[in-house]
Amino acid sequence: MLDWLLNAVAEFSPEVHFVGGYQLEEVAECYPDLHYSVNPNWASTGAAASLLEAPLNDRDVHFVSFADVLYRASAVRALNSVESDVAILVDSQWRSRFEGRSSDDLDRCEKVNLHGSRVTRLGRDLLPEIADAEFVGLMRLSPRVAGYIDQNRESFPDTIRLGSLSQFVELLRMRGFSVEAADVAGDWAELNEPDDLSRFVLGTKAQTLYRLQGMLNRSRIEDQVSFTVAEWGQARDRILSDIHRRLADGDALVVRSSALSEDGFGVSNAGAYTSILNVNRHDADALSRAIAEVIASYPDGHPDNQVLVQPMLRDVTASGVAFTRVLATGAPYYVINYDDTTASTESITSGASREHKTLFLHRDAPDGHPAIPDNLVGLLPALREVEALLDFDSLDVEFAMTQYGGIHILQVRPIAVQHELDSSDAARAAIDQAVARFQQLSVPGPFVVGESPMFGIMPDWNPAEIIGTRPGRLAASLYRFLILDDVWARQRAEYGYRDVRPQPLLTLFAGHPYIDIRASFNSFVPASLDDGLAARLVSFYLSWLAQRPQLHDKVEFDVVPTCYALDFDHWRRRLEKHGGFGADELSALADGLKDITRGAFRRTPADLAAVDTLQERFSVISSRPLTDLDKAAALLEDCRRVGTLTFAHLARSGFVAVTLLRSAVTMGILSQAAVDDFLNTIRTVSHRFTEDAASVARGEMPFEQLVSGYGHLRPGTYDITSASYADDPERYLRPVVDRAQASQTSHPGDSGAWAAERQDFFGALADAGLPSDPEEVETFLHGAIEGRELAKFEFTRYLSRALDCIAGFAGSHGLSRDDMAQVPLEDLLACRAGDPGVADPRRWLRQRAQEGSEAARTTALIELPPLIRSRDDFYGFLYADSHANFIGSQRVLAECADLRQLTGDDRAVDLSGCIALIPQADPGYDWLFGHNIAGLVTMYGGANSHMAIRAAEFGLPAAIGIGEARYLGLAGASVLELDPSNRRLEVVR
Repeated sequence: MLDWLLNAVAEFSPEVHFVGGYQLEEVAECYPDLHYSVNPNWASTGAAASLLEAPLNDRDVHFVSFADVLYRASAVRALNSVESDVAILVDSQWRSRFEGRSSDDLDRCEKVNLHGSRVTRLGRDLLPEIADAEFVGLMRLSPRVAGYIDQNRESFPDTIRLGSLSQFVELLRMRGFSVEAADVAGDWAELNEPDDLSRFVLGTKAQTLYRLQGMLNRSRIEDQVSFTVAEWGQARDRILSDIHRRLADGDALVVRSSALSEDGFGVSNAGAYTSILNVNRHDADALSRAIAEVIASYPDGHPDNQVLVQPMLRDVTASGVAFTRVLATGAPYYVINYDDTTASTESITSGASREHKTLFLHRDAPDGHPAIPDNLVGLLPALREVEALLDFDSLDVEFAMTQYGGIHILQVRPIAVQHELDSSDAARAAIDQAVARFQQLSVPGPFVVGESPMFGIMPDWNPAEIIGTRPGRLAASLYRFLILDDVWARQRAEYGYRDVRPQPLLTLFAGHPYIDIRASFNSFVPASLDDGLAARLVSFYLSWLAQRPQLHDKVEFDVVPTCYALDFDHWRRRLEKHGGFGADELSALADGLKDITRGAFRRTPADLAAVDTLQERFSVISSRPLTDLDKAAALLEDCRRVGTLTFAHLARSGFVAVTLLRSAVTMGILSQAAVDDFLNTIRTVSHRFTEDAASVARGEMPFEQLVSGYGHLRPGTYDITSASYADDPERYLRPVVDRAQASQTSHPGDSGAWAAERQDFFGALADAGLPSDPEEVETFLHGAIEGRELAKFEFTRYLSRALDCIAGFAGSHGLSRDDMAQVPLEDLLACRAGDPGVADPRRWLRQRAQEGSEAARTTALIELPPLIRSRDDFYGFLYADSHANFIGSQRVLAECADLRQLTGDDRAVDLSGCIALIPQADPGYDWLFGHNIAGLVTMYGGANSHMAIRAAEFGLPAAIGIGEARYLGLAGASVLELDPSNRRLEVVR
């Protein structure tokens, strides 16, 4: 606050005296160069008493100001030009200075009567109806008046000392001193509300930069020439001359928009208007054309719209945009999206950057947090300085870093999104609890080796893909119950891997689900290896991932060998060269993985047979006359015992199958065309779904049969609030039928490559000591890949029915699906068991739902990284570059649709010919394949994910698992180009 006051009077170079009492020592500590006087009775006296404590004299002009008002330097100049004994700053627009000003506030303020510029009366006691202006709180005393006050300071009555400054000026007026006014006409601020300061400083782009320019110490703002559209029309030659003279340090200029309708508190219009870069300062015609082009981009033609001209920055090392809160939620983080490769100052704002990065820093993070890269050092203090000057922490700041000039501020504006969530102490408490939980889990479980803890959202069983990064309590508890508490480890042990039980795989940090990567990597070590070798392998894998965090969603292809494939030698070389493993140790690993791969061939027929029993068991349970809660419990228990365990085995076998094919391509044994030919023969549930929809379209199958067969699917498999296909078949299934009727979907043809090359593949398998009989191999490949999808299709039937039963139980107790989404499964089982603490289930469940909703609101305010390796990661992290898993070979350029933005009836939107963007590659999005989409992009998902298999099966160009930062960069685009063959995904528009 004082910084702005001192800046406003700086051109007069005054000797500044501060008169105060409350927290005066703190003020003096922050501003040691000022002079200080104390009003010992500050708590019981008024502003006049503080003035009488000031050191006044009859030699100098004195400016007197309240400490809680803001005005511009132009107002001080205007006041200084008034020729009178006392000059005061007034506001003639006082009644409408801010929206919703109350009558009580009008009564309380210090009012003025005027005759022209002469003040005829002052005081709070003036009736608002007859007052002409409001006293702003700044006045100038001539030496004669200051001397008079100094000589008579002891004689002023107590009523004056207890009164306001306007009463004191009224006394001076009555004593014969002339009092004149300068009108600020609304251009000032009184700090009554939290954002009064920021609203006073933040204006158009040009105004904001001009006001901040002389105030910043930790960054700089380039000089500018700004002018209105009207001024350009009236004085073009003078403006061009000013630009050439005042911006003479460089040859290149940037001509920027500065419209009244952009950069406001209610709307930003970010990027709506034109800016022109690299305009030659010496070419008046080119400069005029650039200015005209910027003006032409303004739609309203307002004459007060501005144009801003500044020097172009040279030697840019990084540039970007920093939000001082999370844009969507208002969560307390600095979010810095930057480009440090192109040397452009607009690659981030234009969306053209292909290599941008995103840094998240909690507001409590230190300036030297280890996540801050070297080329952004100093940015966080610079942002905090801007926030402090504005007393506002919801800002959108464009910046650039140059090789020699440090940090440059290009734009400061308020974040126009109105945030409903508030940053409460609960969010910080949740982070502290998460840190404590991390430290607790740093100690490995009894059968887990390796010393370094690490947690991730995608390395194993992909919780970010399946339940999301902020799941409801019910979804998270169901995922744990059905798979990640015990089934995952049981499956691995039965498959031939190390038995790590009892070891849960999933933990929650502040409501965010994370996989225990150390436990996961343990579970991929063959059981035949001893503890010593297992510990060294796990430690090596963890170290490899820590140094390459971008591989967090590709660990089974790029970090950990989990089966024996034809390219095992590349693992052997890595482990020998970088891990120091010996030949005997590597042979033991190879033998153990080879046994696991052989075992996949042997066990898959039995696993497929187990899938066949699921539907029969489901029918038996569904037909029993049980209560909703009892039926849900029975379905979930049977699903865990039979469904998810079988699915886990087939998923593992499916991975082995795909890995064998990929390794054959890597080794040059098979061409990609041959593998594509084989994959085109795969017929998963998704393909059957499309064929059945076509049968309905041809009248060969009743629509009701399609609903019966596929109605249990839902986009959020574990989410009770996600409608199933059966809940709304007209939305999810009818469009698929309609499109099947309108177009005949053709399956990619057979190029003959598989038939020509398959014998080489079988021979390579034989040479590796793996099953190689052609019929056995092809049966395994088909069975494993198709079986995984079928097993999930069947076990999700259990889960979907259980969710409906839970919803029915909730409804009978007056709770909605939204309520139940925040009640964990453990609480429902406690109700079912008659837990003594659940005397009134309705009341207890409602209380638990409310607690869960509060926790969800807190979770929404917390940002966490894809990988957590230390406590520092809870307070700051850099989104790593993510390399997408590209599927297909056809290049497609098309409009894109971000399905995160489609809710309710919007799901009926025509997606035909679009590239669909989805954050979670959940198989519940199968309905997309009936919409004739041109391509698919997912935030999460590996090369072996469900959506990768589906895309390959349909011959659909796709980029699976592009990562958080890249996805956020694409989500605002309207047209994308997806070129899988060249591994390119770019914004076209």
